[in-house]
Amino acid sequence: MTKSYLKVVLMGVVALLLCYFNKAYSLYIMLLFIFVCAINAYQLESHYQRMGRFFQREKDNEIKEVEIENKYHEKILSQLIRSMNLPMLFIDKEGKIAFTNQSFRKGFEIPHLKGRYYKDIFVGEMLDLVDQCYVFERPLSSVVKIQSRYYQVESSPVFSDKEHLIFDGTIVLFTDVSKMKEIEDMQKQFLSDVSHELKTPMSAIIGSVEILKRDGLDSPEIFQEFMDILLKESYRMQNIINDILELSRLDQTRVKLDFKELDVKAVVKESIDLFEPMAKEKHISLIYHNKIEKPVILDYSTVKTILSNFISNAIKYSNDGVITIKTKKENNMFVLSVQDEGMGIPKNKLNYIYDRFYQVDKSSSKISTGLGLSIVKKIVELNQGTIDVESTLGIGSTFTVKLPINPKVSHNEDII
Repeated sequence: MTKSYLKVVLMGVVALLLCYFNKAYSLYIMLLFIFVCAINAYQLESHYQRMGRFFQREKDNEIKEVEIENKYHEKILSQLIRSMNLPMLFIDKEGKIAFTNQSFRKGFEIPHLKGRYYKDIFVGEMLDLVDQCYVFERPLSSVVKIQSRYYQVESSPVFSDKEHLIFDGTIVLFTDVSKMKEIEDMQKQFLSDVSHELKTPMSAIIGSVEILKRDGLDSPEIFQEFMDILLKESYRMQNIINDILELSRLDQTRVKLDFKELDVKAVVKESIDLFEPMAKEKHISLIYHNKIEKPVILDYSTVKTILSNFISNAIKYSNDGVITIKTKKENNMFVLSVQDEGMGIPKNKLNYIYDRFYQVDKSSSKISTGLGLSIVKKIVELNQGTIDVESTLGIGSTFTVKLPINPKVSHNEDII
């Protein structure tokens, strides 16, 4: 009970008491009481009206704010959906395509879809995915190949009530995962190639050990022959493992490159001295032409790795002739080229020579891991350089690498 009601009751009790003790003035007392009650009722009504108007204004303001907020939310959401990079479409409860964003129309080159039934558009896995979400009203996800690319397709039902009873349609979102799929396939292929490459020397080692265990001790000739095989195959396995570890290192997020002043002439001389005996065995001459006299800022490990792989491959794929190594400076770029007079590379195979374990001549697999050029290409890219090859079948090949001199990174900085 409010204070106004208490006041009226109290006044009524007083009025009744006055009327009882003074009956002559009871009529005036009652009229006065009615008048006071009327004034009190008027004040109370005015108070409630003011409170009602105040609460109405507050409610109107809240409704207006919510409407404005919803309006902006709708605009922002609409703009986000239309401008988002992920292709998206909405299929209504009747199975018609009600909305597609710009990324969908641009990515799939289908400009006019609105109002068409999804069953008239989609085929194969895509149709099955949307069908299941649409019919069973549940979210689904799958990788689907569309127009030679792979997409992670997320299909989600939309409901107009919190209880998820009234089905309004389906949202379909596309994420291009072609690059991830390519990397996944490359990893699988790499593991398969590693297993295959390691299997060959391992089989030779196991076979040699079995023969030695059975007959080797009785025959010095057999013992020496198979010990040579063991040593050769062990070296081959070691080379494969070292190249795999080097590729793994270069594939890491951070690879440290140590840029410092480098005497190019001295580095090339080191590599020539290293491979000179191998070259002489095949009657090959190593010739060096240098046009860089002053030290240049480069990563020693990079230059050494490139030289070792280029010279080694040139010797392996040549039977005689000359291997020419050239170094020069060109527009603040270090240019290194290695030219041989070997077997050459067919034009249709030039695009594959940097693939891991790829070998132009399969007969060379006993002397090569097939990882050298993959390592070179990776380390050249890390140095922000370029690699190029020119080759003529039966005449020879020329590999050329260009590396920035004094790249715009601090010394010993991690390349990300």
